[in-house]
Amino acid sequence: MQSEPGMEEQIATQLLKDSLYYYYKQYSLWNETPEIRNDIEQTFTKTSESVAEVLEILKKQTPFYAAYGGAIDRFSHLEYLDSPRSQSSFGLFITIGIVSSDRAYPVVYLVEGGSPAAEAGIRRSDIITGVNGNQDLSIPVLCQSGSCSIKDQTKYQSVLNNLLQAMSQASISINLRRRDDREARLKLSASAYSTNPIIKDSVFAYPTRHLGYLALASFEEIPESSANRQRLNGIFETFRQQQINDLIVDLRYNTGGAIEMAEYIANKVAGANAEDALMYRFALNPYLSKHKIPGKPSFDDVHFQVKDPLNLNTVYFLVSDVTASASELLINVLRPYMRTVIIAEHESTYGKPVGFLKQEIMGKIALWTASFKLINARGETDYWSGIGADVRNISDDISRDFGDPQEAMLSTAISIALGKQNTQLSTTKEKLKDINVLRERNLSL
Repeated sequence: MQSEPGMEEQIATQLLKDSLYYYYKQYSLWNETPEIRNDIEQTFTKTSESVAEVLEILKKQTPFYAAYGGAIDRFSHLEYLDSPRSQSSFGLFITIGIVSSDRAYPVVYLVEGGSPAAEAGIRRSDIITGVNGNQDLSIPVLCQSGSCSIKDQTKYQSVLNNLLQAMSQASISINLRRRDDREARLKLSASAYSTNPIIKDSVFAYPTRHLGYLALASFEEIPESSANRQRLNGIFETFRQQQINDLIVDLRYNTGGAIEMAEYIANKVAGANAEDALMYRFALNPYLSKHKIPGKPSFDDVHFQVKDPLNLNTVYFLVSDVTASASELLINVLRPYMRTVIIAEHESTYGKPVGFLKQEIMGKIALWTASFKLINARGETDYWSGIGADVRNISDDISRDFGDPQEAMLSTAISIALGKQNTQLSTTKEKLKDINVLRERNLSL
C-alpha cells in the first residue's frame, strides 16, 4: 500500500494550488468574477485534491455562456513541467472514411510537414488497411439516404483500440492503399522534427484570373533566418510575380499557434490601404491594464507594416470547426480592409478570440491563463461560437489531396472566384467521405 505523502510534500502541493489560484486571479480575463476575487483562505484550495481540480473549479466560475452550455473559459490549461514527455511523433492524422457502400477504414486526412510520415511519402487520402500486423481494419457501415452509420460498434472500437495502441509505440508498420489503388507497406519510426507548416502552395492560372492557394497546418515561430520564413517569402514572391488576383488560404485543420506568423501573412495579404493602419488591439482585465509585468507582453496596439502588397480583390478562407486562435485572428484582422469569403465545412470556425499568459510555478507546472482578447480595427471580437461562414456545409473531401482543384472546398472557392457558382451550395457527395464518427479528428500518430 502506498504511504501517505509526507508533510513537506503536502505543503508543496498546497503552495502549488495557492499559487495557481493567485496567478489565475491576476491574469484571467474574467478576474472580476466575484468568486475569483475571494481570498485564498476562504476558497477551495485546501479541499481540492489537485492543482488540476483547482483550475477546473476556477474556470467554472467564469461567466456562463449559453452557446457552450457551460463556463466561457474553456481555454486555460496546465502544462506539467516535471513530467517526462516524448516530443516524438509520426506526424500522421487519421479519421474514418467511407471507401465503399458498406465499408469504412481509417483514412489519412493530414500529414505534418517535416514528419517521418511526410518523409515516407504518406499523403492525405491514403487508406490504412493494416497496422502492426493487424490486417483487418475494415468497419461495416450502413449507408442510405445520403448518410452512413456504424453497423458493428464492437469492430469499430477494436479498430480504434488498434490505432491507439499503435500511437504509443516508437515505431509502426503500416499498410496503405493509395487513391489509384496501389498498395504500399511502410515502417515508420517516431522522432522529433521541425514542423513545416506549409502543406501546399499553388497558382491556378485561368483566362480571366490567377488564383493563389496556400494551405497551412499551423502557425509557427518564423524568425528572419528560419527555413519557414524563407519558404513563405518564396511563396509570396511567386504570388506577386504571377500577379494573382485572389488568394485562397486553407486553414481547415489549423488550430493556431504563433501570432507572429499570422501577422506576417496579414502584412503580405493586406492591400496598400492598410499601411500603418491598426491590425488589432488587446482587451485586458483591470490588473493587466494597470501593471506592466516583467517578461510578459507589452500589449501595445499592433499596426500593419505592408510590404510588396499583392493587390488582391478577395481572400477566400477554407475553414472547419477546429480552425481556431491565430487562424481566426488572421481572418478577423483582414476583414476591415478587404473582401473576405469564408467557406466552411460546417457553419463557422471554432471560436477562440483570446490569448494566453504563461506562468511557471515552482518548476512543477506552467499555468496558461486566457488573459486577453484580440480586437480588430472595427472593434470586432467575442466570436466565442466561431466566426460565421459565408458559404456553409461544404464537404471536406478527404479523397483528394490538398491543392486538387476538384476537392470540394477548394473547388467551391475557385468557382466563386471565377463567377461560375453561387454561394448556396449543398454538401458535395463524393466516393470517399468523412462519416464524422471521430468528430474531433483526434487520432494522431
